[in-house]
Amino acid sequence: MEQQINLLAQLAAVDAQLDELHDELGDLPQEVKKLEVALHEKVAAVEVTQKNIADLDHLRGTAHVTIQECLDKEQRLAQQQFQVKNNREFDAITREIEHLKTQRTEIEERIRTSGVREENLKTIFTQQDQELTAVREKLSEKVAELAERSGDQNDELKKYIELRLRLSGQIDDTLEAEYERIRTFHGNAAVAIKRNSCSGCYSAIPSQRIMEMKYQRDKVYTCEGCGRILFTEDVEANIDSLMADA
Repeated sequence: MEQQINLLAQLAAVDAQLDELHDELGDLPQEVKKLEVALHEKVAAVEVTQKNIADLDHLRGTAHVTIQECLDKEQRLAQQQFQVKNNREFDAITREIEHLKTQRTEIEERIRTSGVREENLKTIFTQQDQELTAVREKLSEKVAELAERSGDQNDELKKYIELRLRLSGQIDDTLEAEYERIRTFHGNAAVAIKRNSCSGCYSAIPSQRIMEMKYQRDKVYTCEGCGRILFTEDVEANIDSLMADA
């Protein structure tokens, strides 16, 4: 069990370094993800506005043809009304004529207001394009910053991960599971006793218990205050020597 406690102390030291390396990245990964979502939304908004402008251009380019087609159909249908044999046919043609007139009126109204609509759409597009450019630039900056920070620590991070795997592979499965369970509550799951106190929560440890830990190393001791695994100060957990041997 003494060897297991030593391994836990070493594992805790490695985890502390890994946590520190991850903390150096700060909120950058989350910021990059948020900016990627924002960029997608901005691109979608710009595409919608561009489509609306294109639809407006298409309307103005084809409206005169559509209006003329409606007029031609109205005239043909008006002539047919004098050739119908009953009121039902007359009413059906009348409804179709009214539909064509409504369609023609709507197109004419859209053409009449197209200038204002186009001006509004172009104003919206300009603002959206500026926002899109700003998000792109911000995302580019954050991605570069994240790549720089990650690149600086990649080799070191890889060594710590490899060392952690080697240490955890030597620890009893049940003991490792308990260590990982404690890490869900406390980043430093195994801590040394310093000045007769738990260095995790600073609760006082009775002298009798400390003596027991020093001379009875066949069991795992935990802090009654926080539940962390405890080890005495004489337990070796020198991270530099561990990395040198890695």
